[in-house]
Amino acid sequence: YICSHASYFPVYSVKYDGKVVVSGAYDFLVKVWSPEDGVCLHTLQGHTNRVYSLQFDGIHIVSGSLDTSIRVWKAETGQCLHTLTGHQSLTSGMELKGNILVSGNADSTVKVWDISTGRCVHTLQGENKHQSAVTSLQFTKDFVVTSSDDGTVKLWDLKNGEFIRNLVSLDSGGSGGVVWRVKCSDRKVVCAVGSRNGIEDTKLIVLDYDVY
Repeated sequence: YICSHASYFPVYSVKYDGKVVVSGAYDFLVKVWSPEDGVCLHTLQGHTNRVYSLQFDGIHIVSGSLDTSIRVWKAETGQCLHTLTGHQSLTSGMELKGNILVSGNADSTVKVWDISTGRCVHTLQGENKHQSAVTSLQFTKDFVVTSSDDGTVKLWDLKNGEFIRNLVSLDSGGSGGVVWRVKCSDRKVVCAVGSRNGIEDTKLIVLDYDVY
């Protein structure tokens, strides 16, 4: 089946939980589809600019947009439960586990939210914050790992929002070196490294790390 947004708007993010498909597009819309027959079950309207990122756990849909907001929707009905505000640019990456959402933004900040209340629990910033757009993130039960256009990977305490230390700091950071993606476990992190101008070789860095 073909499930489509308006033909001239690209779909930027897709999620599938084995039962329904969720898509977010440049037409400002999030759509929920049945993959069995291609029927659009819900059209989620409210964003006022392009939808760049999605999370979907089968119960909640979370959408991040260039309008700077993040919206939390009930997947079954399409109802908007909360509009999360506080970022200043597009939300480039998110991860949702239970009621905890962590969002990374092009404004260089990372925020921790409780989606059951719509409250921002922590903003990961301060003197050790990223100096450029956040490119990727992941969190465990205790920690948040974030990467950035500034060439760093940072480790944060999930519970209190405090900076712990840099896991990676590229010599080329600030002059083109970028950490594009991170994946982590409780004690290991894999970083995809490269650059926008050829100053840094494209490679994977695998680290075993101690928290302190």
